[in-house]
Amino acid sequence: MSAHHETLLFEIGCEEIPARMIPSAAAELLRRMVELLDGAAIDHGIASAWGGSRRLAVMVEAVADRQPDIDELVLGPPAKIAFDDSGELTGAARGFAKKQGIDAAELKSIDSERGSYVGYRKQSAGKSLQEVLAEALPSAVAGIPFAKTMRWGDGSIRWVRPVHWTVALHGTTALSISMLGVQSGVESHGHRFLSDGPIEIRNAEEYRSRLAEAFVVVDPAERRERLQQRLVSAATERDGILLTDERLLDEVRDLVEWPGIVVGEFDKSHLTLPQEILKTTLRYHQKCFSVVDHDGATLPYFMAVANTDKDPGGHVQRGNEWVVNGRLEDARFFWNEDLKQPLSAKKEILSRVVFHAKAGTFGDKSRRMEALSSKLALESGLEPDGVAAVGHAAALSKLDLVTGTVGEFPELQGQVGGLLLKAEGEPEEVCDAVYQHYLPGGADDLLPMGKLAPYVAAADRLDSISALIQAGEAPTGSRDPLGLRRAATGLYRIALDQGWPFSVNQLASWSSDGELVAPFLADRFERFLKDVGFSSGEIRAALRPQIDAAGWRQWPLPQIDARLKALSSVRDRNDFEQLADLVKRVDNILQKNGPTFKKAAADGASFVEGAAAALALRGAVDAADGRLDELIDNRDFMGVIDLLAEFVTPVESFFADVLVVDKQDSGATASRGQLIERLFELLTRCFDVRELAGQAQKKR
Repeated sequence: MSAHHETLLFEIGCEEIPARMIPSAAAELLRRMVELLDGAAIDHGIASAWGGSRRLAVMVEAVADRQPDIDELVLGPPAKIAFDDSGELTGAARGFAKKQGIDAAELKSIDSERGSYVGYRKQSAGKSLQEVLAEALPSAVAGIPFAKTMRWGDGSIRWVRPVHWTVALHGTTALSISMLGVQSGVESHGHRFLSDGPIEIRNAEEYRSRLAEAFVVVDPAERRERLQQRLVSAATERDGILLTDERLLDEVRDLVEWPGIVVGEFDKSHLTLPQEILKTTLRYHQKCFSVVDHDGATLPYFMAVANTDKDPGGHVQRGNEWVVNGRLEDARFFWNEDLKQPLSAKKEILSRVVFHAKAGTFGDKSRRMEALSSKLALESGLEPDGVAAVGHAAALSKLDLVTGTVGEFPELQGQVGGLLLKAEGEPEEVCDAVYQHYLPGGADDLLPMGKLAPYVAAADRLDSISALIQAGEAPTGSRDPLGLRRAATGLYRIALDQGWPFSVNQLASWSSDGELVAPFLADRFERFLKDVGFSSGEIRAALRPQIDAAGWRQWPLPQIDARLKALSSVRDRNDFEQLADLVKRVDNILQKNGPTFKKAAADGASFVEGAAAALALRGAVDAADGRLDELIDNRDFMGVIDLLAEFVTPVESFFADVLVVDKQDSGATASRGQLIERLFELLTRCFDVRELAGQAQKKR
């Protein structure tokens, strides 16, 4: 029976889902639906998923209405066991037939690649799409992971929020699927306030347009674009510029179904606050956007996102203005209080705030950071005045933790310290270092810039890693509650961005217990290299674990980065396969004949090489030895690869023309074995391209 293909729509309607959970939930629903269809061998086209505050939906194009019919050859016991001497079926054959539920007379002798067997051809109709989804989709949807879930009804059902409806359509055909306490149908629901009653979806292709008529924009990207346009337009109308906040825009798009904005105004007296505090108050406490003038100064407006584009009585605007002005009044109070005494006066208070029960107070951490940042600056070649300024900034960096402003706005740690120091007249570089020392907060965050800030930021992370690992807080499995892996990623991003000539072992040695910290830093650096895009083969080829498992830990980090960048382009070379095979072949010779070479060398027989190919290869090894070290010292790793590639031809000639293991002459065997050992050491001194063998076509 031929399959009929139509668009498949599945929607789950529920109470409001927290915005932070929606993107991952929609992606997971998409993954599970595609996995279900693929696992059931149901043909389908492109799949898309959408998420919103009250719904998750997935649409798959050109989905077959059934599985393909099964026509397979089922083999039983070998023919020599299935038939007796008279050609009759044996008990083994009859037992196989009974197990398969068929008459033994249906069994036939079948010749296969493995020999002659008895068997039969099994034909069965595939399941319908309705059957497949009804059986598998409920458990797939119920298993979508959420950070928090709820129970409702009799308490037996658990999901992110109570479910009120589901829609399941294959083209115009409604599918009957029972899950999460509801039965699927063709009725969806539009905007909670702007639409009237249920919305009938008659065809899967109509889904988006029918909901748009009911004041629901299904596609998150479209909601985001509408909000962006309205925010920019509203700011322009007030002769201002929208202060870009991509993350906030990503969040608020999932708070609404019908995007609208409300523009409010706050008291101009609040403009005395630093822009960072104004923006944070609006962003974190009210999810509002800020507006600046063409010189970058904050204007007394804010823009809130609303689930409607209508506010005829101005009630939404007034409500937002009342809350925003109250929050800004609180912020101004704390800021003015913090300005009444120098930040340095809070050292005594900071010394009583515990960083970790086994790692001391934040005062202890500040002192360790002062020493560490000074060490980093000194070892990187910063001048003495700069080293002193770095230490001074590090000593001040944590003092804002005990300010009223950070107590009210913890998101502004570091920034408040930098702003207060600026108000006190501290040097700009010191203020910037304190302001930026929490950067980067994540893998995609900005890095600290300037002369001093990178040192303070790196010292903060290195100290946390060292102190907390010694306190027994090393991450295990997926558990990393104190963010030490993230701290290591930040440390390496800063170090490579600055080009500091530090190795993993050096960084560990500056901790109070380097031997305990070094394995963690080494492991995280390898993970970091994968995260930034290098393949496992490239990393192994650069770090050479088969040659020296820990030797790379003494190499400067920028040198490792340069090695990997060279290796990442090596597969584009026409001679890449020859180069990889070259090293692999030399290694195989040594693995196979190592004991023979040692025995021949122990015999001590004299030998004078006369083979032209052997003499040419020895000359090439002698000439390359010093050149290779010079290239490595100059970090000319593309030059290293060019040098290694020069050995392809002489090694080919050597193996073709020279008898490596000469059973009649132990001196020849010993001499040529030593040459191959020297060659292998040369070929793997910088890279181990054996790790890339077979990957000529696998581009990173």
